[in-house]
Amino acid sequence: MTTARSTSAGSATVGTAGHVDHGKSTLVEALTAINPDRLIEEQKRGLTIDLGFAWFSLPSGREVSVVDVPGHERFVHNMLAGIGGIDAVILVIAADEGVMPQTREHLDIIELLAINTGVVALTKVDAVDEEWLQLVEADIQQFLSDSLLADVPVVRVSAVKNTGLDDLRRALDLVLDGCAPRQENGCARLPIDRVFTMPGFGTVVTGTLSGGELATGDQLDVYPGGRSVRVRTLQSHRQTNEKVAPGRRVAVNLGGVSHVEIARGSVLAERGTLSETQRIDARLNMLAAAPRALRPGERIGLHVGTCELTASLRLLERDPISPGSEGWVQWRLSRPIAVMRGDRYVIRRLSPPMTIGGGMIYNAQARHLPRGNAEVLEKLEHVAAASPSQLVQQLLGTEVLGLNELARRTQLSDNEFERVIKSLEKSNDLQVLGAFVVATTVVTARVKTLVEHVGQYHEKNPTGGGLAIGNLARLLNLPDAVVVELVLAQANEGHLRLDGSLVTDAQHQFQLDTKDEVVAQRLLATLDASIASPPSLSEARRKSGAGQHVVDVLVAERRLIILADDLAMSETAFTSWVDTVRPLFGNGTRVTVAAVRDELVTSRKFALSFLEYLDSQQITRRVGDVRVWLSSPDNAD
Repeated sequence: MTTARSTSAGSATVGTAGHVDHGKSTLVEALTAINPDRLIEEQKRGLTIDLGFAWFSLPSGREVSVVDVPGHERFVHNMLAGIGGIDAVILVIAADEGVMPQTREHLDIIELLAINTGVVALTKVDAVDEEWLQLVEADIQQFLSDSLLADVPVVRVSAVKNTGLDDLRRALDLVLDGCAPRQENGCARLPIDRVFTMPGFGTVVTGTLSGGELATGDQLDVYPGGRSVRVRTLQSHRQTNEKVAPGRRVAVNLGGVSHVEIARGSVLAERGTLSETQRIDARLNMLAAAPRALRPGERIGLHVGTCELTASLRLLERDPISPGSEGWVQWRLSRPIAVMRGDRYVIRRLSPPMTIGGGMIYNAQARHLPRGNAEVLEKLEHVAAASPSQLVQQLLGTEVLGLNELARRTQLSDNEFERVIKSLEKSNDLQVLGAFVVATTVVTARVKTLVEHVGQYHEKNPTGGGLAIGNLARLLNLPDAVVVELVLAQANEGHLRLDGSLVTDAQHQFQLDTKDEVVAQRLLATLDASIASPPSLSEARRKSGAGQHVVDVLVAERRLIILADDLAMSETAFTSWVDTVRPLFGNGTRVTVAAVRDELVTSRKFALSFLEYLDSQQITRRVGDVRVWLSSPDNAD
């Protein structure tokens, strides 16, 4: 076995298509010297049942992977598992039969998957005369005239006589030269079309790689399920590679998973780049040959990538989508799958089996939408035509999303996503608040509500100590971290003040009336009554009759120190404890929780909460199981 550092950039994947017994596998073997029929049953019957794989080099030096698909109508579901990831198609038509039923169905599938590059291989030309060949070629031109393959070359070949093969190779080179480059987003994705085990290696999966490169040692996830796996080795065209570029057929030896845990239809992808769904918004193009429009709720077979499952239809258009027309639909899937915006799909009737339509997925994380709603349909049209910047804004909408979640929804490349976010920040269309992204219009509205609510709070509670971040977060329906960012921004502008976890108007003066001051003194005295083991704050409040607003003002005035949940002490007691433990830290001594506990003659619970509070105030720092004083206690203020 030879070893290569990485795959060549000059590579492509092509697939065969065509009617049963038109010579697809024979042609592939003639081109590649590899028999793609790997199953014993296939070789015995001379009939391709499942996907076959081979490879060869074109005159330009371009390496080509070949996916050979079955032609029999019973195995169209297998054909669909292999045809989706190709760059070009070799449409095989036998000269002695011409266009046949599966030729037509395979062309329909090619159209639905938007494969617009290819070559027609007119096989078995040795079996007919010239006059017949010309008639068949004219029929083929007519057959393809309204399709995406209308202008592809037709090459006469005979695998038996070994004629026309060089012409076919040259034709493939030319059409691949004109093939639009793959739109890669930097995130590797491998729809799995085959799973098996190899003695001494374990689980191996194969597929056509897209999105980004794979490398030995990569940590990946298998979807659905999110099982974490590691890439042990990579092979492409029987060469072991350290890296494989997108667009190549690749075999991946995986660690951390059994072959019984993966199946055709699973997807191998970089960690966190995909998520599972059971509902998708999509455009549906019904084939003109479909027998009728689909009924709402009707179950069909849906094929996307290498996955095959059933789905039920929810029409979003007001009227049914008739044969030969298109419209917006929502598919409710029978089980979770991992797909992306831009993925193409094909649908087939379950009985009798027949390809009837397909289209493109525009939202892989869809929510229930009403039927016939003009506003919903208009929004879907906008999403379909959106630029990257428009897509980010439309998917963000009025939501507050984490950067990672928004990136996953847009399915843009890392570089493109970062560029778009910076551009929209610069134009003040959105704001990045910590790890979250919010539309500027939403920020403006929430800040207005925030400032108004704080003002209303002070009007109703003139002696109150402020509103807790958590309460404001619930009011504004925002994550706590986003509220903190908003408050800090307002604090910088002199509008609000953040003291610990309490938010107040920057001009508000804390005060307690005479009655509340008596209650406050009673609360502090209750806590100080047993300084070595003070009661819980809730217990002290119950005994003293102190309301929350009294606690808030005492905290804001730093007369009350909250050590932890329901653990508090007066500032006098806190200062006494600090003075008591300071000498323990002299000369840089590292002090344990036990030493502090013993010095204060208190419980470990209170000693630990006290030290953790000192850590939070940057008075001490935890180093392993001990603490150090951040300034010399002998010189501390």
